[in-house]
Amino acid sequence: MSAGGVPRDTTPKDQLPFIRRNATLLAELPEPGEHWTAEIIPDKLANQLIGLENKEIVTFVDRVTSSKWKKPRNLWKTDPDAYEQILDILEGEDRDGLLPCGHSAINNERGVDGISCGVCNEVHARDDIDRNRGEVA
Repeated sequence: MSAGGVPRDTTPKDQLPFIRRNATLLAELPEPGEHWTAEIIPDKLANQLIGLENKEIVTFVDRVTSSKWKKPRNLWKTDPDAYEQILDILEGEDRDGLLPCGHSAINNERGVDGISCGVCNEVHARDDIDRNRGEVA
């Protein structure tokens, strides 16, 4: 379901690339089946909840009140399929990424000869990346 409540027939096309780039951070989301509020996740994720909902990584559940809060809070849940993709990427099961290691999280670090993977930290030569993408014969 999209943020506007309109059902979708497919997963948003930008979901998997986003998960590949941010798998380590997204692993901080609560496991599927739990309902949770933004204060239990890192601020970097909490600040992106609407975007994560648009990518169908999380879903708004309800607005709740409590005597310990001044304002009502949103309850969220993590999408089980998206969570499984996050785990697959972190466990090395996703092999369709941009880099030869199968991931897509790129770190272009100073002092490193090549491009390092933000998931497994393996360093790849630019030629190997181009070859992996089919851009070099």
